Amino acid sequence: MKISALSKYAFINAKLRARISKILPDDLLQQIAKTSSLDEAFVLLRETNFADLEKTYSGTGDLKQVELELLKKQIEFYRDVRQYLDPSAGQLVDSLLIKYEIDNLKNAIRVYFNRNIHKSTDKTIVHYILYETIIQKIPVDLIINAESFDEIAGHCAGTPYSRIIDQYSQDVETNSSLFRMEIAFDHFYYQNLISSINKLDPKDCNITQRLISVEIDLKNISWVIRLKDFYDLTLKEVLAAVIPGGLNLNKAAVEELYNAENFPVALQTSIKYQYPTLSSLMSSQTSGSTSRLLLIHQILEEIRKEETQKILAGYPFNIGIVLVYFILKDEEFRKIRKVLNAKHYGRTEERLKA
Repeated sequence: MKISALSKYAFINAKLRARISKILPDDLLQQIAKTSSLDEAFVLLRETNFADLEKTYSGTGDLKQVELELLKKQIEFYRDVRQYLDPSAGQLVDSLLIKYEIDNLKNAIRVYFNRNIHKSTDKTIVHYILYETIIQKIPVDLIINAESFDEIAGHCAGTPYSRIIDQYSQDVETNSSLFRMEIAFDHFYYQNLISSINKLDPKDCNITQRLISVEIDLKNISWVIRLKDFYDLTLKEVLAAVIPGGLNLNKAAVEELYNAENFPVALQTSIKYQYPTLSSLMSSQTSGSTSRLLLIHQILEEIRKEETQKILAGYPFNIGIVLVYFILKDEEFRKIRKVLNAKHYGRTEERLKA
């Protein structure tokens, strides 16, 4: 018998809205940003859900260990929500968690890469890797100490990552770069995520596709900024890195963006039609390709905010509330990392985005 949307989401909707109300407000984060030291920043976190971070820092004196604890917390709140969802929505959460698994695997491979290809003796990153299982059982410690990519692929046997490592290991060794392998990991993440989205009920599928499509747009913009301006890659190479499935930034728009000095006409028309409130932001004058790309990144961030606000104000009994909670919590964690690093490195004028 088909379960109604009310039955599936009534409990989790109430639970998550209560949790959303407890997310750290921007004014508190701004207060933390204005403190004169990291110790003072931790004092302001004592009355929040992040109070235990001070203990971690006091015991280690290492901000990276604090960031590792933040990562563990971030993974745990995904798992906590998952237990209240039906199987298809639970599979979606697993697909979202793979992002953290891939990032952790990338870090482990970087240790091997730095030791065996760059001949670096710096082992500090080893202490900032998560060794617990996230989704797949991956022996991260064995990967860190591997002697070849064949060995790493063997340790990943039975996971989707083994094929990617096999496919790109020769490219890594030839070019002394993990770039293409890491792009392939990211492409797998979004392909797997989209596959999970397509298994949802039609309404849940539509809501999730819109939010994930905006995320893909943001990812693609970040890559265009990096790949064109800092790596000097050709248009063909940039297009090969673009993730399919964006809402406003398809491959044609990326090509126009790569070549043009002005805001892409097709993208501008699309955004003005769908998001008229952003017209003034799109009319901002920028000089230089990096500034232009950063402006588009800002616009896409505003689009994501609009999409999340629509979900919070709309019909409550669908997967939207789960996705909004994840987006808001991820943003909360990002801001905490940013402000703690600002204090650690003495950036007293650090400002947080709203």
